Amino acid sequence: MRQTARFCIGILIFISLAGCVDSSETENNQADFSVNADKVDPIDREFPGGRGADELVVYTARFGDSTGTNKYGIEAIVVNNVIRNVGGNNSRIPENGFVLSAHGKMSRWISEHLYPGLTVTISDKTLTFQETELTQLTKAKYLLQQAAENLNKNILHISISADSVSQLIEIGRGEIEKSQQAIAANQDATAKNSAEAALESARAAYYQSFPSRSSELRACWYRLKEKSPAELEATIRQYAEIGFNAICPEVIFGGTAIYPNAHPDLPQHPDFQGWDPLAELVRLCKKYEIKLVAWVWVYHVGRKDRSPLVATKTDWLALSRQQEHPSQVEKGYHFLCPSREEVQTFWLEVYSHLLKRYEIDGLQLDYIRYPVSLPTELGYCYCDTCRTDFQAKYAVDPLEITPENHSEKWQQWYDYRVDKVNRFVGKAGQLVDTIAPDVALSADVFPIVEESIASKCQNWDYWLQNGFLDEIYTMSYTHDAQTVLAESQYLANKLPDNIPGYVGLGPFMGFRPELLLEQISNAQASGVAGITLFNYDRLTPEIIDALRQGPFRREATLP
Repeated sequence: MRQTARFCIGILIFISLAGCVDSSETENNQADFSVNADKVDPIDREFPGGRGADELVVYTARFGDSTGTNKYGIEAIVVNNVIRNVGGNNSRIPENGFVLSAHGKMSRWISEHLYPGLTVTISDKTLTFQETELTQLTKAKYLLQQAAENLNKNILHISISADSVSQLIEIGRGEIEKSQQAIAANQDATAKNSAEAALESARAAYYQSFPSRSSELRACWYRLKEKSPAELEATIRQYAEIGFNAICPEVIFGGTAIYPNAHPDLPQHPDFQGWDPLAELVRLCKKYEIKLVAWVWVYHVGRKDRSPLVATKTDWLALSRQQEHPSQVEKGYHFLCPSREEVQTFWLEVYSHLLKRYEIDGLQLDYIRYPVSLPTELGYCYCDTCRTDFQAKYAVDPLEITPENHSEKWQQWYDYRVDKVNRFVGKAGQLVDTIAPDVALSADVFPIVEESIASKCQNWDYWLQNGFLDEIYTMSYTHDAQTVLAESQYLANKLPDNIPGYVGLGPFMGFRPELLLEQISNAQASGVAGITLFNYDRLTPEIIDALRQGPFRREATLP
């Protein structure tokens, strides 16, 4: 392995997919890390491109022109042993390189560890990544190129200072040249300082090359951790300083509420007993001019060992085709049966009390669906109530039909379940209109309605077209910026004129700031009214800096 400048300090990490980690420091303090791929040029293509769950796959030119993978992953393109790009799927495979493609937990690994500029070598299935003296410079060059392209595309946007971005680009290029000259002269300290300065300027140029809209919703989902009003105010103050103008705190979850006296059958979560976080949120959001959207779980009520509702309302729980309460697809999740009138009555009572007691701006329904019901044999709900009711209407027990052998009856069974969810959303809309007409009712939904209906009996397009909702939030949790663009455009095309839509993005998946800003830009380009991030706890200092310099650098009013 060739010598590198001494400013490249790091740790040698060997990571196996079994989770075994061994680390040691190299003799020359070079920053190396290695990982074993699951496959190289897979032959078995049971999954798109042959990439299976949680796998890391290497694709070379021998495999074909492109990887053929689906949207549920992330890829790094390597040319001449240097990473040139990270993001996307179904990538073209370079003749003078290869593509690293990951799904699941390995997608997160790529997101957290790989970036343009890293040197990559492969031996059998072992990939070794090295930070050389040129790594920072390559990353800086990449960001400067992207900043120049963004500037060219967005130069007419009122929020972008072309002079400032152009100046940062020139400063970055100058520092790159200084660093290269210092490397050639073996002036390690100068090389290090100039490389760091080049990267700092490149990041600033890249961040500031994105538009900052004057009107949009900027929100985060948030799970409270605070133990007192003072701690909560510190969080909300920081939240506002970042540039957010709306917050979606988790108010009802896991069979509990964060506030006291929600309902005789819905206890306050033990972490918040002794005070009322929701009352404090109402006060603080008014003080800091933040829209308060109460995020509430509906049919999902938690796990058996943690949820009071699972323990006390066993007869309300949904049953799978296997006659089990916990989901096998969504491991351990318990859901209430959407068909039961007592379930709907219970939640409407809870929401009525909430709306009358607290001055919130929005009520947001989450898990407003059945448990994932694909594959069919693991689907829901087959409790006595559902089976008896359906059989009375259609003269057949749903346990006795399958989509393969009873297509017409099976479609009726699907429609029956979709209708149960539809009816409850309609009732919730009527309740809000009656008690608190200024409160916006919304729902968190999966981004493609056809897929949502097929797997979860969730037809959010019907809710929009029938005016049940005032707003809608999709969950585009992916590493693929092009998927975000496609799903955002899909949402924009579904929205009635009077209903705003917001795209939820997933930095919890381990995004680098560059990818998050690209996803935000793609969502904005679709014409939706704003973005929501999941979740606040996963915003790193680097992401916060990118937001402040980038799309949040000027204040935005709510749409």
